[in-house]
Amino acid sequence: MLARLRKIAQVVSQQPDLNRALESFVSLVKESMKTQCCSVYFADYNQDNFVLMATKGLNPDAVGKFRIGFTEGLVGLVAQREEPINLAFAQDHPRFIYSPDVDEDNYNAFLAVPIVHQKKIIGVIVIQQSLARVFSQDEESFLITLSAQLASQLAHAEVNEILKQDEKTHQTSCLKGASGAPGIAIGEAFVVMPKLSFTSFDVKKTDQDKSSNLEQIKLFRQAVAATRNEFLIMSQELSDTLPSEALAVFQVYQQLLDAKSLGQKVEKEIKQGWCAKSALKRVIESIVGQFMAMQDSYIKERAIDVQDIGLRVLQHVIDTEHALKTYPDNMILVTDVLTPSMIAQIPKEKLIGVISISGGSNSHASILTKALGIPAIWGVIDLPLLQVDGKEMIIDAYASKVYISPSKALKQEYSQFKKQEGILHDQFESEYELDTTTLDGKHIQLLLNAGLEVSTELTNAHFCDGVGLYRTEAWFMQKSRFPTQSEQETWYREVLTSYHPSPVIMRTLDIGGDKVLSYFDVDEENPFLGWRGIRFSLDHPELFLEQLKAMLKANAGLGNLKILLPMVTNVNEVEEVKRLLQQAYFELEDEWADQFYQIERPELGVMLEVPSSIFLLPEWAKKVDFCSVGSNDLTQYLLAVDRTNSQVAELFDSYHPAVLRALHQIATSCNEYELPFSLCGELAADPEGAILLVAMGYKSLSMNPSSINKVKWVLRRLKIADMKILLNMCLQQSSAIEVHRMIRNFIISHGLSQLLYKVKDA
Repeated sequence: MLARLRKIAQVVSQQPDLNRALESFVSLVKESMKTQCCSVYFADYNQDNFVLMATKGLNPDAVGKFRIGFTEGLVGLVAQREEPINLAFAQDHPRFIYSPDVDEDNYNAFLAVPIVHQKKIIGVIVIQQSLARVFSQDEESFLITLSAQLASQLAHAEVNEILKQDEKTHQTSCLKGASGAPGIAIGEAFVVMPKLSFTSFDVKKTDQDKSSNLEQIKLFRQAVAATRNEFLIMSQELSDTLPSEALAVFQVYQQLLDAKSLGQKVEKEIKQGWCAKSALKRVIESIVGQFMAMQDSYIKERAIDVQDIGLRVLQHVIDTEHALKTYPDNMILVTDVLTPSMIAQIPKEKLIGVISISGGSNSHASILTKALGIPAIWGVIDLPLLQVDGKEMIIDAYASKVYISPSKALKQEYSQFKKQEGILHDQFESEYELDTTTLDGKHIQLLLNAGLEVSTELTNAHFCDGVGLYRTEAWFMQKSRFPTQSEQETWYREVLTSYHPSPVIMRTLDIGGDKVLSYFDVDEENPFLGWRGIRFSLDHPELFLEQLKAMLKANAGLGNLKILLPMVTNVNEVEEVKRLLQQAYFELEDEWADQFYQIERPELGVMLEVPSSIFLLPEWAKKVDFCSVGSNDLTQYLLAVDRTNSQVAELFDSYHPAVLRALHQIATSCNEYELPFSLCGELAADPEGAILLVAMGYKSLSMNPSSINKVKWVLRRLKIADMKILLNMCLQQSSAIEVHRMIRNFIISHGLSQLLYKVKDA
């Protein structure tokens, strides 16, 4: 069964368009299952019906024409139930609808399974047979497995087809994702592809002239030459460690790159009008297909080599194309997985929006876009990257929508919305110099989450109450090696001086999860539950002591430093940190004997981001000076949701009743044990979240710079007593949906409907 599944998946993936993919699919399924008919229906959500997209066994003239409503017939029933239907006499079923257009009179046996992608029904697969019988469990299992395996592939092909049709008819395409940083961006797509595959783009032809073909051949030959050189260097570097027979593989690769092998075929395709990328894709996929069709296992394995060579050449083609490109003035960065380093490489004055296919709206890269105020959309899973490169786009990060090739009318409409957005921004910013004091006179301390963008000037020092979270790992991630103690001291001193005398809470090195160092590779199956935060620091005391010393020296004569420990799960970790901190202090005493009076012992705190730490608050009250809730990771661990995984992104919700009750319990316990506490997660940056947190008793909130004015504006217009009434109602709810509804009603009733400003209905 596995071999048949692989064959069908491979053949379908190699088809140039959706129609051919589906035609191949129904033929192969009919053949594999030895049945008389196989058909595929696709859901058309614009017309609320299913359309017959491909068939082997029904009337071919009905393809693209025959439609059946979402709630009609057996196909509709499969979609409604979201489960297979297996019948011996389909025509006897009360939901069976006879249609002369499809010619299914002679069929009795009926098996249908839904095609589900991202919790959405995208189609139905049906097999039929004249013999009245119930299909076996193995047959049903095969079709279910096939549907599950090909769902994303068919969804991707469908999106590609829609984009092609929209381009031909000059229509605007609209795709959905998950909002990261809110806002609107109107600009040009610039695709960055750190990880290439031949499925990333569709084949296309260039302008049909000789000069264009010659340019593409030149581009291809340059890429081949670069790949040859790459293999030569790899061979030389490994010559001392690998036996000659192992090194022979590089000679095979060089032969495959030879003009008489790969080159000749690709250049022939280019002369027929295909661009270099498309020609390479067509040739590689053809060779791979031929190899995979062979019975010999050795030849089949060579298909992997051909694929690898093809991808290396493709990478050089893309690199050359990108080297010739310049960043557009209104640039929307489009990539598979957004990383902080990608954003760092782009001039900030040109970057106006971000779209990431993978990752989640609560990842650290997403937090960076929020800090910079750049509208971002995550999890646009089916977006074909190279197909949208250079196209005009609109990001509506309020409604989580991406518009590709927008019409003139749509651009005008969104330009007007951007003006309204600017007016609202000015309204929030008009009170930035005022204190954050509620209507009943309670002062709330608003601090900054800083350090994500180390190149940004420290312009916020006078408009906040200090720094509630300074991410020291940002400096480490910018370097190509571990920074020296002297370098760290310089960095930390600049920050402490800029915000003096306001407090600056510096978190010790917090790598792991989705924060990696290019020069320190850590390969873990589950990095968010692995070697993170304080665990790494305590396992490398030589690095940790350097950081502690740099912090202590940077704080000399200032005294506004506080040190925060990430990912703490037990008391022993804190005791070990205190021992190392004491050691650093004593060693500096020896080094700085003549000026030791300048060094102060900073307060030490722990991050409450692991559920176990909530239950250790009595111990923390005796061991540390303060604590800070990291609501992002705490939500992740409480809900068992990887916040960088777009597959489960919608399950990550800090307004989940369990999260709110945990945060409320922390505030209550900290007050009981007289332990100073604050919160530095993204929940504080959301005005709705800030309202609930203040009601719980959080008097110190830390957030990204772009959120401070908005949160301040809101809190200055409310009484804590009213916030507490809302909180008590929210804590009694059983779902995040109900919590969101209550907060919305509260905001409207208090005349703050500006907060609910949305450009488009989601």
